[in-house]
Amino acid sequence: MARSAHEEASPAISSEATEASPIKASTSPAGKKLPAWLDHFNARDLKVLFRCSVAAWVASLLIFISPTLQTIGTATFFATLVLFMVPPNGIVFIFLLGTLTLVVGMGIGWAWGVIAMKAALAARPAAATQAQLQALGQQAASLAKASGQPVAVVQSQLIYEGAMLDARVSAVYFCLICFLVYVLSRIRAKNPKFALTQIFGIIIMDIFITIGPLLPTFNGTLPKILIEPAAIGIGIGLVCNILFFPSSTSFIVLEGIEAVVRLLQGPLDTTVSSLINAEHLDMKQLQALKMKVLALWQRNEPALGFLQLDFSVSRWNADDVRSLKEPIRRAALSSLSLLDFHIARLGGEAKLERLRGMMADSDLDSENIPAEKMSDRSEGKARPWEAGRRQLLESLSLIRAFTSPEHEALRQDMLEALRKPCNEILPACQEAIASVADTIHAINASRWFGKASESRMADLLQRCETHLSTLQMLRASFAEETTERLIQSTADIFDESGKLKSTDEATMHKVRGIAGGMVFEEQILVIVDAWCKVLDQVVALMKARTRVRLWLPRGLRYAVNWVFRKSAVAPVIAAQSTEVNPDVIEEQSKAAQESLNMSRGFKVRRRSGFGRIVLGTYHWLINADGMYALRMVVVTIALAIPAVIPSSAGLYYREKGLWALIMGQTTLVIYMSDFTLSIASRFIGTIVGGVAGLVGWYIGSGNGSGNSYGLAAVMAVVIVLLMWGRIFASPALLSATIMGGATCILIIGYSFDDTHIPSYGNPGWGYKVFWRRLLLVLIGAGAALIVQVLPRPPSAARHICKSMSNVIRSLSDHYALLLSCWGQPQRDEGLVAERLALGLAESLSALDGPVALLRLEFSSSPFDSATLTQVKTICYELNRHLGRLLYLSSSLPEHFQTMVARRMGLLDHRNIGDIMAVLGVVEQALKTGDPLPEVLPTPLVKRTCEFWQVHQVEIELSTDLIRDENYRRFCVAVTAYLMFLSAIDDLVLVMKGALGESHIVRRKLVDA
Repeated sequence: MARSAHEEASPAISSEATEASPIKASTSPAGKKLPAWLDHFNARDLKVLFRCSVAAWVASLLIFISPTLQTIGTATFFATLVLFMVPPNGIVFIFLLGTLTLVVGMGIGWAWGVIAMKAALAARPAAATQAQLQALGQQAASLAKASGQPVAVVQSQLIYEGAMLDARVSAVYFCLICFLVYVLSRIRAKNPKFALTQIFGIIIMDIFITIGPLLPTFNGTLPKILIEPAAIGIGIGLVCNILFFPSSTSFIVLEGIEAVVRLLQGPLDTTVSSLINAEHLDMKQLQALKMKVLALWQRNEPALGFLQLDFSVSRWNADDVRSLKEPIRRAALSSLSLLDFHIARLGGEAKLERLRGMMADSDLDSENIPAEKMSDRSEGKARPWEAGRRQLLESLSLIRAFTSPEHEALRQDMLEALRKPCNEILPACQEAIASVADTIHAINASRWFGKASESRMADLLQRCETHLSTLQMLRASFAEETTERLIQSTADIFDESGKLKSTDEATMHKVRGIAGGMVFEEQILVIVDAWCKVLDQVVALMKARTRVRLWLPRGLRYAVNWVFRKSAVAPVIAAQSTEVNPDVIEEQSKAAQESLNMSRGFKVRRRSGFGRIVLGTYHWLINADGMYALRMVVVTIALAIPAVIPSSAGLYYREKGLWALIMGQTTLVIYMSDFTLSIASRFIGTIVGGVAGLVGWYIGSGNGSGNSYGLAAVMAVVIVLLMWGRIFASPALLSATIMGGATCILIIGYSFDDTHIPSYGNPGWGYKVFWRRLLLVLIGAGAALIVQVLPRPPSAARHICKSMSNVIRSLSDHYALLLSCWGQPQRDEGLVAERLALGLAESLSALDGPVALLRLEFSSSPFDSATLTQVKTICYELNRHLGRLLYLSSSLPEHFQTMVARRMGLLDHRNIGDIMAVLGVVEQALKTGDPLPEVLPTPLVKRTCEFWQVHQVEIELSTDLIRDENYRRFCVAVTAYLMFLSAIDDLVLVMKGALGESHIVRRKLVDA
């Protein structure tokens, strides 16, 4: 079947989260947009930029104020650097959570460093320590006498040049510090949320491993030079987050919901443009709109978790805001389903155009292969057909059906039948969506200041109520009118009693047209129902909450109500909403999970328990996470060793070799594709930040040693520009923007330190700092490159292919679960289909970034970024169709489920075996990279057609049946199953295009 058939939406919204602000774009696919960097010239984004820039600028002022610089030390600039890594650009609680992971990392590093210092100093006998100190004192006295410097200064310089180094002390330091570096790296690899914990924990330990072995005595406050400014930076960020344009969690969530609602007008605009105005649609614009909706919804998810801790002044409290999540999500799913319908239609048309070109080839349209090509095949010459050609040839009969003039004429008739009913309900739905967005905006603006008038709120309430009643009325008339028009457009195939006259080819064309029209009708009705529930909930909230008040966090609010003997404020639930018992859902989830575990089968034990433990430990140590942690240890040792060698210790300290160590550690990543981006981002960020730092330094200081007022003024401009990139740039450029800000701050900070608090090891000022910084970056990146590449680069392609293979296996499990519960009297599994599909969708969503970065990897894998993107897209489709079928297994009446199984062969063992075999072959091919056999039980859609012919399936259709609401959902189930099979066929073609074909079967044998 052509890919232009209707596609149902996925039961879960998922996408990769980004840091940018809510999308301000036209909802129309054809709408013109400003350049991306201009999208942020709006009130909200400028407020966030102001808040973050003020925080970073105030932190930078500490560098230029002499008392604070003298008190905090030469690393005062670290406060600004921390604010570039964790800017206060969001909710206070999220900022606190991010900085908490940072503080925990510093605390772990500090505590472990103190333990390592105690153990290391204990490894050197006291007598040996005293002898070294005595020799150091004598040498310092003689050098001080010759140079005229104080003995303490000379002694300090000798210590930092390695006069007190001892191999035993250094060995203990390296063993203990590297152990925790390995542990933190494994934690970060397992859960990227602990990235800041790992980075700052390792930075603190780097101080101990490079400076600790030089010191003769215990100094537990050694990392204080970085911890103090980091804590100050966090405090400044927190204060600015509270003082400057504070945003409550409910404000952020409602703002995100409003943006999602406005974007959801796009699918309806698309439908109106295509169906009513007959305009041509652009596939790229539709895909972009879909990605915007998904990304914006995903970006709003983290804030929802903090609603219960929210302090706000508004009409609606946290529970009210949360009550909108489910109806809005349902509306988004239905709207995205409509958008997927148009995307699938355009994709199907493109596929048909390509196949028409193949059919124009005389070789393909003839039933026999020419003799000369047969002789070429028999003589072993190169095969003239591309991979997957046999499967396409076997699909020609279906393609001819969808390219016939009769089909095109029928398609136009169906469009005419649907156009008039949609001409009324679609604009009404668009107006309802606009009213919902305007209402949310007005509620969100009714806070401390700028409260909407009572007349304005009453008008919005009346609009919502009017749209709700209008949609409910139009829904009934739309369903009746559309059904009758579909029947009238094909009235010639029914007799006087409403039964089919015959089942010839012409009649079956029209039956398929009726089914397609009913699927589209069901799609529109689902959208209308979803927005009716949204309007119902908004109206209930508007009526229940009529004034602005202070809302405390939920637990605190209930405690205050109890103390003053007030009745607790109950959540507002619309009258039409149906609450599901969570205990029932939990029982159904357990039942579904048991069925799913059964579908996964049983493995045979092949090794003893001890053997499994040994092999499991070995694989745990050498897997991708383990190799990343091991590489981190290797680069730590390689770049820290010069700090504990007497001949290089002084040079290492004076040239700030610590930053080369930090650069090498932060450049390392798990996979090679990410590493390419990592090393390029750090180099570009260093250059851009270095130029910004030099410009700022020389403008603010001229030829002098650093003017506090001039530098403070210049930094106000430089920080705004750098912070703009940090907040609003693409997530792929996150490392580059952080690196640029860090380099700029380092240049100005070290330059000012050198001219105002000179100390041993200061790198100079201005250009001297820049080229030293650039050299350290190159050294650290070079060491990371060697460690990353040797002995074997960690391929992201292998990891992604294995993950995709696991996704295919999960899809096979879900397919087996569908077969287990389809048509059964107790069908609890279907009620939790959304949870199953959601988990798989999240797994696929996590691969979006790695698949996109795969184009940066030098790999011998046959799978490139484009191919794996296609595989991932098809897996999304399979998950969506299976999720829809699982949902229908619990909601579709058993009689219609039996009809689906009987007509489509859903439960036929031969068909099940074919599907499982194809999925199994694809699963293994993703792991091994071996070509697929030329002959497979594909196309599966054709197998279904053959099932109809062999079993002589009778089509039971009448006008009364068409008027049955459940029959529309039956058509949805049939379409979802056929689209599931078609997606598997497309997956096989994509895999063969990437891997080729094997086990070629001679055409003679097939014809025989």
